[in-house]
Parts: sequence; C-alpha cells; structure tokens
Amino acid sequence: MKRILKKTWAVITCNLGSLLLFEAGYRIASFVFMTQLIHVAVDFSLKQQKFSYLTAENFGEFLSSPLSVVLFLLLLFLLLLLFLIEVSALFSGFACSYQKQKLYASDMLLLGLYRTCSFLRHSRISWIFGAAFSAPFFTAYFIVREISYIRLLKFTALHLYKSAKNPGFLYLGIGLLLVGSFFCIFMLPYAILEKEKSRAAFLRGLRLLKRQWKKTLSGFVILHGIMTVLLFGLYFAAMAGMTALVSFRVAAENKISQVLIYSDWIEMSLGIAAGAVQLTVSLAFVYVIYARFHTHSKEEVFLYRHMEQYAWFSKVGKRRAAAMLTALFVAGEGLCLLFLAQSHNVSLERLTADTGITAHRGGARMAPENTISALEQAISTGADMAEIDVQETRDKELILLHDDSLKRTAGVSKKVWEMDLAQIEKLDAGVSFHQKFRGEHIPTLPETLKFCKGRLDLNIEIKYNGKNRGIVYRVVREIREAGFEDYCVVTSMNYEFLQQIKEIAPEIRTGYIMTMTYGSISDITAADFFSVKHTYITEPFVEEAHEMGKEVHAWTVNQRGDVRRMIDMGVDNLITDDPVMVRKVQSRESGSSTGYRELLGYAFGI
Repeated sequence: MKRILKKTWAVITCNLGSLLLFEAGYRIASFVFMTQLIHVAVDFSLKQQKFSYLTAENFGEFLSSPLSVVLFLLLLFLLLLLFLIEVSALFSGFACSYQKQKLYASDMLLLGLYRTCSFLRHSRISWIFGAAFSAPFFTAYFIVREISYIRLLKFTALHLYKSAKNPGFLYLGIGLLLVGSFFCIFMLPYAILEKEKSRAAFLRGLRLLKRQWKKTLSGFVILHGIMTVLLFGLYFAAMAGMTALVSFRVAAENKISQVLIYSDWIEMSLGIAAGAVQLTVSLAFVYVIYARFHTHSKEEVFLYRHMEQYAWFSKVGKRRAAAMLTALFVAGEGLCLLFLAQSHNVSLERLTADTGITAHRGGARMAPENTISALEQAISTGADMAEIDVQETRDKELILLHDDSLKRTAGVSKKVWEMDLAQIEKLDAGVSFHQKFRGEHIPTLPETLKFCKGRLDLNIEIKYNGKNRGIVYRVVREIREAGFEDYCVVTSMNYEFLQQIKEIAPEIRTGYIMTMTYGSISDITAADFFSVKHTYITEPFVEEAHEMGKEVHAWTVNQRGDVRRMIDMGVDNLITDDPVMVRKVQSRESGSSTGYRELLGYAFGI
C-alpha cells in the first residue's frame, strides 16, 4: 500500500506546475461557463412559461414543466462532457508523469480533447452512462459545496428534499449511488486510454478492483482522510490569514464588511478547489492501480503532429509552441478569475444604521412565540416591529399561530381548523417553552391589536392552509375596527391574499414573503415590499426593489455576520429572533473596537 501511495504522489508531483495550471484554469472557466449557462436556461424557461419570477408557489410547476426537464437534461449532458474532458486530460497527464515525460498545461487540455473525441467516436451513446455513473464519486465534494453556494441549486435541492415522502429512502438512494459510482470509476482508464466499449471497460474495471480490492479500499480511505484534513486546514488557514490582513490593513469602519466579502470569496474558491483536489488525487490513485498491470507508449499531442508540415512551426519548435499555448491558457484563466471576482463583489457604499428591526413571531427567543409575553419582550428590546402569524379556527375566529397544527406549541395533535376558539383558549402555549410561562394562552388577533396599539407596530402574516379562503376579509375588518391601518403591514406567501387586500383595503401596506429571489419582480404589483429569506438576498435584487420604490425585509437573521451582510446590501428591515444582537451590530459607530477574535467570528459565521 505504501508503494502505491508513493507512486500516486509521484505522478501528481512530476508535472505539478502544469497540473495546477490546468486544473485551476479548467475548473474556473467551466464553473463560470456553467453558472452563466444555468442562468440563461432558467431565464429562457421562465420566459417561455410566462413566469416573471420564481417563487415558492410556482417553483414546483416550473421545475416539472417539459421545457425545464429538457433544459436540465441538456445541462446535465454538457456537464458530463466537461467532466469527461477533464478526466481524459488528467489521465493523459498521469500517463506522461508515470513515464517521467514532461508536458505543459496546454498539452493536457489538447490531449484531453483528443481522447474525449476518440472516446465519443468509439463508444457512441454509451459514453453518457460511463460518465454519468462514475461522476458522483469523483465530484461529491464539489457538488456539496457548489449546491450550497449557488442559491438556485440550493433551493432546488431543498425543494426536492421536502418533496420526498420518506427522506430515509432518499439518503439510501444517495448512498447506493455513491457505492455504484465507486465500482464504475475503474472502467475509465480502459474506456479512455484503451478505447474499450463501455460495457467491456466496466467488466475489466471490476476485474482490476477484484484483483487488489483490499489495497484499493484502504488506499481510498487514507487518501480521502488526508484530503479532508488538508482542505479543512487550508480553509482555517485562509480565513485566519485573511482576517489578520484585514485587521491590520483595512480602515476601522470597513473591517467587518471586508471580512464578510473576502470570506465569501474564500468559501467559493475552496469549493472549486475541493472538487479539483478530490478528482485529481482519486484519478491519480486509480491510474496507478491500473498502470501496475498495463504499459503504454508515450503520449503525443496530435495537434503538434499535424502542424509539423508548416515551416514556421519547425522554427518555433514544439516546446516553445506549447509554452505559448500555455501562456494563452493562463491569460484566459486570469480573465475568468476577474469575471468571477467582479460577479461576487459587494459594495460598501450602502452601510446604514437606519435598518428596521422586527421581532420574529413576536419575540420567540425570550418567550413563547406568538403570545402576549413575546410581544412584551419585543417592546422591551426596542424592536421597531413584531412579526406575528394569523390563522383561522373552525368557528372563523382569528388567533396567533404559526403551524397548522397545535402540537409543537400547545401539545395538542390537532389542526387549527379542527378546533373552536373556546377549545383553543383552554390550551397552554407556554409550558412547551419554559415552566415559568405555564398558563400562557394563545391570543386572538383583536386582543393582540389592542395590546400593541401605541406601543408596537406589527407585521401580520396571514398563513394559507387551503381551508381559509375568506381569512383576508376578516383580518382587514379587525385592523380597521382597531384603527391599526397606519401601524401595521400585512404579509403572506400567498400572492392572491395580497391582491385581495389591495382591492378592499389599498391603504394597508402589503409584503410578499419569498423563499428565494430569481427573475424580474416588476410584475409583482400587489406588494409594497418584499420579505425574503436572507440566504437568497442579493445586491442586484435589493437594487431592483429600491428602483421600484419598494423595501426589502430579510428573514430570519440570527447571526452577526448575516446581520452585517444584510445591512451592507441595503436591506431595509431585519426580521430576527434576537433584536438585541441586531441592535448591537447596527449601532456600532465604527470598527475601532473590533478585535481580531471578533473579526474571526464574523469570518466563520459565528
């Protein structure tokens, strides 16, 4: 085993400079290309389906449409092709390194393209299955990191997860996919280097694995353990180094914001790097296992062979031509890096202390959510507003409740529409939070308006459960009877509710609650502002909303770094479980008292 690991290290380091240049350039260029292509595809599908914007309400319909499915398959096809080119280039590089043959980054790219074209010719359609089944194991690090980084992919993954009836089967399926992918990776050297058909290559790969399966399994465990430790070490070192530079070289008032911006860059860069490291090391190990029982002639770049007929090429020479191509490759890499940096830039010009603070669910951190005690806490912490959730009982009374069920907050396994107000008034909404709140009742909306009038403005969210179509009219009636029109806003995830409010009570400000931001919001006319999950808020979205004269409210913001990031983006209101923490971050007059440890906490999102 030690000999195999040493040989793996040798094939990686023999042409290490060229390998690093190729992987960095190829990864960055393909990442930029695919992210832009995904946006183009989504925009095209939105336009064809007559959607101006993606929301939680239309996302399932958008995702399941035939056009979206076709575009997804085309993008997947292109991803597999890019993966195959990269694998072919790396195998060609390792073959050269195994024979101690020097090569340039451009040589790797050209060899990768040549071998990919050759593979496509001889395997025909079966190449898709070979690439598709081997890709999950090689790209697991990259997939996890980039799905969490690209907001649209993250929302799609969460949507699919929530749609799964049994998450256990989903995890089992992922596990089986990774195991099956592991068995498929050994077919690649036969398919790419020996031009075997996919089925024959798979069978030969299984025989190769069976021949030394103990060494192979233990080697992969060791390699992935080392990679994990090194990547985490690199992550912590990068964050610590960046924080130190900001701490000593950036003006006090910009320190926190710069740490947040640079930590975002580091997160993105290490996601790309983690995928590159996993693929490179894993492929090198597979190649060494394969090469112990196979011999190959020296690699030759086909392009140079065709160019030898030209007199100018003989004057320039093969190595000088390769160096020139590599220089062009590096220049292209630099342009991609520049584009990537600019596309993730965050302006510092919007820093403001005027951002409003809304206590989430009345003030759910210090008291039971959606209760009078929670509203008292919101007042005592100096929140500008409290967000409450309104539901309808069986006898059409309005109460404060977030979930459809009373199980979590009151310990009763019944839906709100299955109980009358008289029954709900007997429930204890405090004991599940803390013993000192025993006896806390679930308040009605009229009771809440009376308690808050003159003391606290309200963000009244109307919950939609499919059984409360007339709830909007009753909420508006209660607001008007209490004279609360100027002291509240009404929000909902159901856009029809907002349209109803604008028809019957145009004087009441409305907010559209969104779990993501994608598309043009110009057609969302029934909303006076947008209440968006903070992880999906981007600076362009805030700019578009402000250009329309509308505010952006972010929910639910409970980390200091997220608070500062939202303020820097120009968000108008922060909905939080901890108004005191938000006020402390917001009221900091300068960064002069921000020490290194505190900045490090912002970098790691603590």
